[in-house]
Amino acid sequence: MRRTISRALLSGVMIALAATLAAGNSRHAAVADEGCSNASVRGAYGFADQGQAFTPGGSEAADVAAAGRIVFDGKGGLTGTEWESFSGAITTIPFSGEYSVQPDCTGQTVIHDGQTAHLKFTLVQRGQKANYFITDPGVVAAGQISRVQLKHCSDATLKGVYSFSASGSAFGTSGELGDIAVSARIVFDGRGSATQTTNSSFNGFQSAAVESSNYSVNADCTGSAVGTHANGTTEHINFVIVESGTEIKFFGNEPGLVITGTVDKAPLGDD
Repeated sequence: MRRTISRALLSGVMIALAATLAAGNSRHAAVADEGCSNASVRGAYGFADQGQAFTPGGSEAADVAAAGRIVFDGKGGLTGTEWESFSGAITTIPFSGEYSVQPDCTGQTVIHDGQTAHLKFTLVQRGQKANYFITDPGVVAAGQISRVQLKHCSDATLKGVYSFSASGSAFGTSGELGDIAVSARIVFDGRGSATQTTNSSFNGFQSAAVESSNYSVNADCTGSAVGTHANGTTEHINFVIVESGTEIKFFGNEPGLVITGTVDKAPLGDD
């Protein structure tokens, strides 16, 4: 059961069919007006999705979240890696598959890894992003993908003020512990350190804190961070830098945690 849903979630990863139709500087027609094809999608993308998985009888089986990096070859093939949380059980999954993009900039994908998974998507913002929906029975999940737009990343790629809001759930050995929501302002120093002002809610109990973290960015624009809470406990995050460094797709890489989302860079004046 878990394996089947795991692959279905993985398909969410594929929405990268975010066709990169970049019109010339003097052209501003909508992507759909110009027409899309498999060749519109090429290079690296980051994604994040979240939802639930259900049994054939309709009972909820798990909360699920996934994020990762995917590479399209521009010819209908793709490969990638995703991080997935299945009710707090964390796994890293490599994948491959095929995709097809229609002239109206909608599309679909099929993922192969012993089993198959499917999703549908629609390109938005001139192909810069794509919204996707996982169509496999038993899965209720959706997400978004964005182009990386960088050939090389380092710790210096993350510098300045960023912010995010996200919600999810937490699990223990006996099952679900509760629902969580968090909003934060993060200041990256470009050298591997950051400070974070956080407001959070766990089952309605509110808290606020100032936290520190260390982060590391790989050349392929993936990375990880370790945050230290006021009580001394730590929390691990994986991420993919997209949109030329102005956006981050993140994943809570902590056993028991089911959360993913997007971090956005603040205006230049806030750096």
